[in-house]
Order: sequence, then structure tokens, then C-alpha cells
Amino acid sequence: MGVARRAAAEPHSAEVAAGDLRWLLITALVLAATLALFFAALFVYRATGPHAIGWAVIRRLRRASRWLLPRWSHRWRGT
Repeated sequence: MGVARRAAAEPHSAEVAAGDLRWLLITALVLAATLALFFAALFVYRATGPHAIGWAVIRRLRRASRWLLPRWSHRWRGT
């Protein structure tokens, strides 16, 4: 009887494996698309020259992060 149950369960396992493979492929595609979009945006950002507003926003974010996490702020400065 154990063999019959195992044989009956195999199609379900194959179905689950196929579903897992689909989710893996979807996740890999989303990751690849996100990375491609990020690097395309970075390329456009660097190709169009210096952006003073962008650096000002980054400085404000760093200042806010140091204010929010004062204990760990020295690690981010590299000292």
C-alpha cells in the first residue's frame, strides 16, 4: 500500500515542483528587470552631468540618518 500512495503523490509533487520553478523564474525576472532599470537610471544620471540637487538630497538623507541613528553614525563616515 505504501508504494501505491507514493505513486499517487508523485504527480502532485511534479505539479508543486513546476509551480516552484515558475515562481523562481518570475522572481529572477523581476530581480533582473529591477537591476537593469537601476543601472539604466544610473547611466542616465551620470551621462547628463553633475546634479547639485541630487547631492543636496543625499546630504539631507545622511544628516537625517545620523540624527535617527546617532550611535551608528560614526561607522558610516568611515572613521
